[in-house]
Amino acid sequence: MTGPPRLPGVILAGGRAKRMGGGDKGLRLLGGQTLIAHVIARLSAQCGPLAINANGDPARLAGFGLPVLPDSLPDYPGPLAGVLAGLDWAAGLGAEAIVTAAADTPFLPLDLVARLSEAALPRGLALAASPDASGTLQRHPTFGLWPVALRHDLRAALNGGVRKVVTWTDRHQAATAIFDAAPIDPFFNVNTPEDLTLAHRLLNPQPVYGVTGWKNTGKTGLVARLVAHLTAGGLTVSTVKHAHHDSDTDHPGTDTWRHRMAGAQQVILSTPHRWALMHELRGAAEPDLAALLALLAPVDLVLVEGYKSGTHPKVEAHRPEAGHGLLAPENPSIRAVASTGGLTDPGVPLFHLDDTAAIAAFIRADLGL
Repeated sequence: MTGPPRLPGVILAGGRAKRMGGGDKGLRLLGGQTLIAHVIARLSAQCGPLAINANGDPARLAGFGLPVLPDSLPDYPGPLAGVLAGLDWAAGLGAEAIVTAAADTPFLPLDLVARLSEAALPRGLALAASPDASGTLQRHPTFGLWPVALRHDLRAALNGGVRKVVTWTDRHQAATAIFDAAPIDPFFNVNTPEDLTLAHRLLNPQPVYGVTGWKNTGKTGLVARLVAHLTAGGLTVSTVKHAHHDSDTDHPGTDTWRHRMAGAQQVILSTPHRWALMHELRGAAEPDLAALLALLAPVDLVLVEGYKSGTHPKVEAHRPEAGHGLLAPENPSIRAVASTGGLTDPGVPLFHLDDTAAIAAFIRADLGL
């Protein structure tokens, strides 16, 4: 017995890519494939027929073997015009709805269609959303499920000057399908050359292991000893530390401090011995761990201190005298406990906090290093 036919999918590639310097963002290479090819691979596993919404000469996209649907309205009115082109195409196929995805999002969810379809009931219209680094839910208006029955209403809205996606979807009480943003936001999109560099790093992540625990349990000391031991053993290691308070590595009065206080977004300090980059958020959300990891140069291992809620594997540092209970029983990402004593069976391998060699060997074995 076969199920219902899979919905058509439309890849929205009709933008002008100003921040990328113009041209087709979707044709930029990532891991030896174009961004659109990554999107096609992920969407084709979930949809029926696929099409690309793009303007200009369709011949440049002929290699994908998909229909190319131009906007039916002039002057690049935005993604809603691409949705309308997709709905008109799907109407000709006799389909009841389409699913859309942006051409510059190589990590889109592999359960996008299923989750949108579930959320859309009974209204028939749904947009995807995921939390940003601050936990605030952000809708992604180029990722949606759109009923073909609304295409004439959408056409009228566009002719009436509506350009913002959520202005129109809110009129129709669109549902929201919420996706997890860990370890990376699946709706990360490549808008700039810097984003493309970040996408390369996200595509080929480095091995990561964490040291977590409550305050004053010896996390920093353990990380420092692990770095010394692992580097002595021939590995290259970088570290990331998360602080909940407002710490500063640059002291008042220095030249770089004066640059930052003057309003600079990023400041690089270069000396004959080291260089350092400081980035001021200036009210923007703190980047998540995946984004920070992608900024690091390639190494054999990244040790992360803090980030209790991250999904990467971790060792928990524990001191009974600090007065805190164990995190491990409630945190499946904690693979071992390193304690000064007083524990019998924490449910995971147990090491003495000072047995750096054994803890390092466990991490290497766990990661296959």
